Amino acid sequence: MATTSPTSSVCTYFAPRIRACRRDWLFLFFCLCMGLTIFVHGTINSAKLVGFKRSPPAYLSLTPQTSRQLMRGFRGANYASGGSGILDTTGTTVITLRKQIEYFAATKSKMMANGGGNSSPAVDDLLSKSLFLISDGGNDLFAFLRQNNNRTASQVPSFYADLLSNYTRHVQALYGLGARRFGIIDVPPIGCVPSVRATSPAGAARCVNGANDLARGFNDALRSTMAGLASSGALPGMSYSVGSSYNVVDYLTANPAAAGLRVVNSACCGGGRLNAQTGCGAPNSTCCRNRNEYLFWDGVHGTQTTSRKGAVAIYSAPVQMGFASPINFKQLVSS
Repeated sequence: MATTSPTSSVCTYFAPRIRACRRDWLFLFFCLCMGLTIFVHGTINSAKLVGFKRSPPAYLSLTPQTSRQLMRGFRGANYASGGSGILDTTGTTVITLRKQIEYFAATKSKMMANGGGNSSPAVDDLLSKSLFLISDGGNDLFAFLRQNNNRTASQVPSFYADLLSNYTRHVQALYGLGARRFGIIDVPPIGCVPSVRATSPAGAARCVNGANDLARGFNDALRSTMAGLASSGALPGMSYSVGSSYNVVDYLTANPAAAGLRVVNSACCGGGRLNAQTGCGAPNSTCCRNRNEYLFWDGVHGTQTTSRKGAVAIYSAPVQMGFASPINFKQLVSS
């Protein structure tokens, strides 16, 4: 991703042959992470939590070896595209979520044709045991904020409705291709990222409430949408968990010392106010001495430390802590 936008991706962890998982099934991981900054690195940490050494390879840079492993059901794939969103109109020169799902459909077709004799039922069985990780929406919210500085109250509900109708269609499309197990990541408190704080006179001291309200409203609607899909009976066999990047970042912002952090309001690498008005690597940009003390690496992306803490919280923290619902990701992959 560019430093101005979170990554966009869908990941799939497939599920009977990788010994690292220490189970009697292979867990394949397909990734379409679209909007959660801490999971730019978080996909790596998520993969390690379920027994993999690294995150799934990028679909468009598969080597002959990784392609063969994917076709035989030994490996998942990452369809991420930096800067894209739920809506086709979000981002420029990106791979839209719609196109990412088309790439996955092509993957499934190739698996059935070339997957070492796998029949369609065998591939469908494998996909039903796989994890489809979707993190999306942040880029859409950033775009909405940029385009609607003087937004009216009526614009927000229609914006949510547009996002969620598209999100629903994407989940239904993946279900139709064999996905049954969905790990959903919600949108972080975008009013707390340094690039948004830098636009507010009080940004050094506190997050921008209006931007956070926009994210929180979307997240509430997303959880309701996923619960409705699961309970409707239209998608039998579907299971899901919504991991809350919002609550992770909110907790780390409010309790930095408890998490071993020192700086939560400015970027480790960048320039200008809060080190977030110019990108990391731009002329005159600076880099902090110890990035492990920072919540944010640049204007919008979390550090690796943030990523690790977020991945662990969403994966295994008790549901009562609010980092995932209605179950955590560990319960999801064990179901």
